[in-house]
Amino acid sequence: MRDYSAHDAIFALSSAKGRSAISLHRISGSRVLEVLLPYLIPAKIRSGSADRKNFRAADFEHAKSKYVTVSGSDGNIIDDCVVTFFKGPSSFTGEDTLEISTHGNPLITARLHSLLRAIGLREAKPGEFTQRAFLNGKLDLTRAEAIDQLIHTETEAGLDLARSASEGRISQVADRIKEQLTGIMSYFEAHIDFADDEVGSYDSKSKVDELLHIDSELRQLANSFSAGLKLREGLRVSFLGTPNAGKSSLYNALLGYERAIVTNVPGTTRDVVEDRLKIRNCDFILLDTAGLRSTDDQVEKIGVARTIQSSSAADIVCIVLDPSQLDAGSFADSIQKESAKLLSHLNRPKNQCVLNVLTKQDTWTPELRASVDLHVTKLRNSGYEIACTSSSSNNTAELAELLEKYHKRLTADTVTPESAVLISQRQYDKVQLARQSLGAAIDLVQKNDFPEKVASMLIQTAQHTCDIVGEIGTEDVLEKIFSSFCIGK
Repeated sequence: MRDYSAHDAIFALSSAKGRSAISLHRISGSRVLEVLLPYLIPAKIRSGSADRKNFRAADFEHAKSKYVTVSGSDGNIIDDCVVTFFKGPSSFTGEDTLEISTHGNPLITARLHSLLRAIGLREAKPGEFTQRAFLNGKLDLTRAEAIDQLIHTETEAGLDLARSASEGRISQVADRIKEQLTGIMSYFEAHIDFADDEVGSYDSKSKVDELLHIDSELRQLANSFSAGLKLREGLRVSFLGTPNAGKSSLYNALLGYERAIVTNVPGTTRDVVEDRLKIRNCDFILLDTAGLRSTDDQVEKIGVARTIQSSSAADIVCIVLDPSQLDAGSFADSIQKESAKLLSHLNRPKNQCVLNVLTKQDTWTPELRASVDLHVTKLRNSGYEIACTSSSSNNTAELAELLEKYHKRLTADTVTPESAVLISQRQYDKVQLARQSLGAAIDLVQKNDFPEKVASMLIQTAQHTCDIVGEIGTEDVLEKIFSSFCIGK
């Protein structure tokens, strides 16, 4: 456990800044209760007068709250508040910790913090409370990162993932892999230290299946990162089409309010407009984009370039088509050709999904409707996903249903109550490094290479696996991780 002096006690506002009913202030460090005792007095009782006798340290029990008055160094009252004391090491940080709940006036916060600075405490850096918890062995790095995710995630699924990580799912898998590696390494180390007549003939290939099993677990962890990212942030859905195809109207209809500007003037949308959409338990980020066309307008050119960039990176691309602009004589061919033409502008990832969306259904003539019904049925039978929509009447049920279907497809089997899902790029990078060194070890084993070489690769694999949960000592790495946390956490 790290040894922090009283002069390294820290404090911060842990609730949101600004005016509120209550503000929560967190203080952590060695002997913080003793340092604050001279400024804590029993709060005034409604029907009586204040007892100005100071509290003693023995009056504060672990995890019990007291209603007290905090006074300044000049004796003036700062506020009546609730103080909760957590005795180290049975606290979040592993140190003595005080949580003070005051009235949520920024002036009270300023007075309290002025007192804390005056008596030798310093303001905490971003994430310093959680960093101390990590350094004091109260949680590993995956659980620390899970706390940050619990605060910042914007989706229900993201909360589930962060909760799973905070309960140690990733740590459990990493510990299991380390234990398996230790058992395998003992075999190779035995053949380094002892002769064959003592430990048996050397046959590295006998360990192939065990190593492949570990590689399977690491691969499953690595694969969880991409799908987990989609769940935490929401699937990115880009509307792609020519000017006036109905993209912005459709965008607004799905959101349920007028987010994007809609006019009859081609090229109205000049930039990518972004907003969140929730369909039942599925989270999406919708992107309304500029229409694709050749133009001499410099601003519109930039908008088209951004359309291509954002649509290339999207999880789902909705090809928005106005049937009245297509060739009614070869309607199915027109849909396929126009869709292929629009997609040709993109640098698409292999797992990107494509939906074809026919808009302005409420304006279709009976002849156009009959043609659409005939050809859409044929296209759907051949594997095309097509939704017919009407923005003016908010008839977007078909599209919403398909978006939900693709969400489940792209994130299938990612999250269960027992899932271990990587929640940070750092974790993913460490798993990939572990897989690389393990792959090298497997190659050596299959060649029945020297045990010294195999053991060296397995030691690297074990080290990278330890790094997943934070068994590292590099201070600059820790500073980088915790600097992204909130102040007061």
